[in-house]
Amino acid sequence: MHLSGRICLELVRRKHLSEEYSMGWLVTGTLMLILSVSENAIRWVSGLVGATLFTSTLFFFGLLFLMIICLHFSIRISALTQQVRSLTQHVGILDHEKKILEKKVHQPPWQTDTSNLEQI
Repeated sequence: MHLSGRICLELVRRKHLSEEYSMGWLVTGTLMLILSVSENAIRWVSGLVGATLFTSTLFFFGLLFLMIICLHFSIRISALTQQVRSLTQHVGILDHEKKILEKKVHQPPWQTDTSNLEQI
């Protein structure tokens, strides 16, 4: 197994990288290693994409992988931002309701309006 594969598995083992992303890194690293080592494979792939230099093919696929990763993370960050916004609003509403209930609980019994307690 190549060095980047070992690093990836070690990061998963230490819980620094989730299994969800480790497969993408392992597959991409393996494909890049195969393309780097096998002259026939890089020649065939270069012919498919129309590249004249083999290094251009490797850089193209590396850049493509990084762009896909950036797009994926942008989508995930957007979803998480929306979740944080929603949760913040819910916490604000709950905090407001808690303060109203605390005011009603701390009122002396002679000042308590029974109609307000029934609403709780």
